[in-house]
Amino acid sequence: GFHIANRYDKILDIKECHLQPEPSNQIRTVVREYAIKKDLPFFDLRSQQGFLRNLIIRTTTTGETMVILSFFYEKMIWIKGLMDTILKKFPSITSLMYVINPKQNDTITDLKLIIYKGRNHIIEEMHVADKGGKQLRFKIGPTSFYQTNPKQAVILYRVIHDFAQLSGDEIVYDLYTGIGTIANFLASQASKVIGIDFISEAIENARENALINKITNACFYAGDMKEVFNDQIIKKQGSPDVV
Repeated sequence: GFHIANRYDKILDIKECHLQPEPSNQIRTVVREYAIKKDLPFFDLRSQQGFLRNLIIRTTTTGETMVILSFFYEKMIWIKGLMDTILKKFPSITSLMYVINPKQNDTITDLKLIIYKGRNHIIEEMHVADKGGKQLRFKIGPTSFYQTNPKQAVILYRVIHDFAQLSGDEIVYDLYTGIGTIANFLASQASKVIGIDFISEAIENARENALINKITNACFYAGDMKEVFNDQIIKKQGSPDVV
C-alpha cells in the first residue's frame, strides 16, 4: 500500500493501483498474498522489527519490468521462496533484484543490490518527435532516477528546451542529472553539456546513455554538488550559459 498522509508508520492497504500498467498491480497482489499465506512478518518502522520492507516496481513504455524486494535481514529460505514465486507467476520480468536493508530508513542507494534473475537494468525510450524525429534510449539502473511518467517527461523536457532558448553555442550544466535524460535531450542543441549527480551508478548510466545515443558533447561527474560544482570544473569545462 501507500503511506497514509502525515503518518510514516501507517500504510493504506489498497486493492488496485492505477498509477502503473500491468503487471505492476498483479505482482503487488501476488507478493502480498504470498507474504500473508507464508506468515512473512511485515517490517514495522516504529519498532524496527519484521522482514518485508519494500516492494519497488518499475515499468517502461517498451514493456520491460524491474522488481526489487527490500528485506530487513537475510533469511534465504524466505527470500528464495518469494522470489521463485514471483518468477513462476511472471517469467517475463526483465530484472528481478533484492536488497538487504538493516538501516532505520528505506533508502537503498548506498546498499548492494543482488540480481536474482535477468539484467541489472531496464531500457526506456523517449520519442523526440519534434526534434528531427530522433528517438533517445535510456538505460535505467535500480537506484537511478527516471521520470515516473515517461510520456509526460517528453513534454516537460520540451518546455525546458524552449525556456533555455539554445542556439547551439551554449555550455549547459545539468545539475542533479540522474541518468542524463535532460543532458542527452539538450545535447544536440548545445555546444557542450555537463551533468553532475551524487549517485555514482546514475552517472555510470548517464555515460552509457550518451554512448547509446551517440552523443559526444556531454560529460558527467559523480559527487556531492557543493564539492564537484566548483571553480575547478568551470575552469576545465567552461563557464555555464545555462544551468
